[in-house]
Order: sequence, then structure tokens, then C-alpha cells
Amino acid sequence: NPKITNYSEEVIVEQEGCLSLRSDECAGQVARSKWIETEYQNELGQKVIRRLKDFEARVFQHEFDHLKGILCLDRFPPEDREAAQENINKLLGLYTDSDAAADPDEEEFNSMMPRPLSARYMPPLEEEEEEEQEQPVGKSGGFGGGGFGAGGGKKATKKKKETKKKVKARDGKRSDNPMFKKTGK
Repeated sequence: NPKITNYSEEVIVEQEGCLSLRSDECAGQVARSKWIETEYQNELGQKVIRRLKDFEARVFQHEFDHLKGILCLDRFPPEDREAAQENINKLLGLYTDSDAAADPDEEEFNSMMPRPLSARYMPPLEEEEEEEQEQPVGKSGGFGGGGFGAGGGKKATKKKKETKKKVKARDGKRSDNPMFKKTGK
């Protein structure tokens, strides 16, 4: 089985779902390490040590959780878990065998890295915001870029869109529980 040997302290919180839970009906915010170091065997049985980052690290952590009996909903903050609970109950109702594990093993749950989101552990969410900035761009005369009559002409300014991240606070909109509502403090 694969191992995660090191987790970055930097954590990224993003919306995450799972095909096991019909992700369109059961998704929520999940904290994952920005990068991880892993150890596993490839299809030839050779030992591989890799450092994964960003999306690749997120997917590896998600699938690694499955091997330990953990679903992304076990990492949801309380208000997202509450919002998804009705759909979770429907899925559990469709499963007729008596061996369904509705909660992960306590030892696995307590050793989860990074910690699941909770009222005590809630890093700020980030939202992308577009900002327009003027950037000088060379203008070529003639037809198209650099064809006939290239060079020469005036320099023009063109607005270029850049994305910057803006911190967004949680507001509990997905929950009916007043405990998760914004207090204005």
C-alpha cells in the first residue's frame, strides 16, 4: 500500500466531492496539504518516492483516504456535513447489506492529516478575483501579428486580466443550524 511520508504545513481549502457519494449532491469544503511526499510501488513492483503538489496532491490524498476508510465528507466542516446529511441518509438507505460503515475507524479519524475542518480548525477560504491592469503591448502594423508591415507602429496599451486571491470568510449559508450563522463579530 502507498504511504504519505510528509505533509506540507500549508493547507488549501477547496470544494470537494466524490463519485462514491454522487458528488453533485454531496460536496463540501475540504482542507488538503498543498504538497505531500509519497512512497509506493509502481506496476512493476519498483519502489517510487515522489513529491506531489497542488491538484495531484489533492487527488492522491483523497484516494489515500479511501484506503483508510475515510470519505471526503468525514473532512467536511459541520455546516457542510449537515447540508449533505439528507443525501447521505438516502444513499445509506439504498444499501441493504448490514456491513456499511457510516463513520471511519476512530484511530484513523484521529490521525487524519491535515485535520478535518471544524469550528476549532477553520482556515479562511480563498476566492479568485479578477483585477484589470494596463500593460503596454507592442502593436504591429499591417496584417495580423508580425506579418506584412511588422514593427514600426505606435505602442498601444491593452488591458490584461490578472487573477488575485481574496480571503473570504465562512458565513454558514448552507446550514439551517443557527450555531453556524454569521454573528457579525
